[in-house]
Amino acid sequence: MSSLISINSKFMSIEPKDLVKYINNSKYTKGVEAYIDFRNKEEIEYLDKLVIELKKNNLILQIHGEVYLDLDKQFEYIKLLDKYSLYLGYPIVFTLHSIYNKDKEESIEETYNYISKLINNNLIICMENLNNREGRIRLHTDDIESTILGNDNIYFTYDIGHELIDTNRIIGVNDNMLEKIRNVHIHSISNGNDHIPIYKDDIYLDEIVNYLKFLNKNYKYNMVYEYGIDYCRGNSLDEKIVDYLESMDYITSLVED
Repeated sequence: MSSLISINSKFMSIEPKDLVKYINNSKYTKGVEAYIDFRNKEEIEYLDKLVIELKKNNLILQIHGEVYLDLDKQFEYIKLLDKYSLYLGYPIVFTLHSIYNKDKEESIEETYNYISKLINNNLIICMENLNNREGRIRLHTDDIESTILGNDNIYFTYDIGHELIDTNRIIGVNDNMLEKIRNVHIHSISNGNDHIPIYKDDIYLDEIVNYLKFLNKNYKYNMVYEYGIDYCRGNSLDEKIVDYLESMDYITSLVED
């Protein structure tokens, strides 16, 4: 099991080489899952520089994509990820949300039609389970199961925090879905908010750690600590990144104990 930090545009005032230095100071963190706005030239340029630094330091890249890019733009993004994959020497895990629609069946169908067009040998395409959000149909694990199990080229990103916010506990997945996991998102919840960092006093700490221990025995892919950087402790971005990585190291040490 490799632990990855989740980054987005809020990290981009830190130079990629400095971000990698912070990662290398972490005991357990082995790379990043990056979300960028592919319509934003500066964010693409940041990702280009980051990929070079990850390669130099033998760190992992994963991508959290966006399902609302039009297909032409998405294919352009995938062409860039193809280049990264060849440069890095491994297929890149590429996670997508479902399409939000007012009707659940339409959401399932539209999501499948969109994602099935993106199948690519240099990407491991994963659908992520989502939590409820007022006014939107967001697909849960049960809703995307038939799509994932019915397609050999679509895999599963299991978001534990999204399950916590809906059910107040980790239900887990059946054996068939467990076999399709290629990525796990980890975070806590508080007062209806998700993407909360996990600290020693977290009320869900034992439940999260115990389930991660189960996955660690049965699972060989990566786990992404998907925290909102604004929720991390510290007065500056640098301090918040250090706090983020310290939380990751603490939880991973409990899991591997």
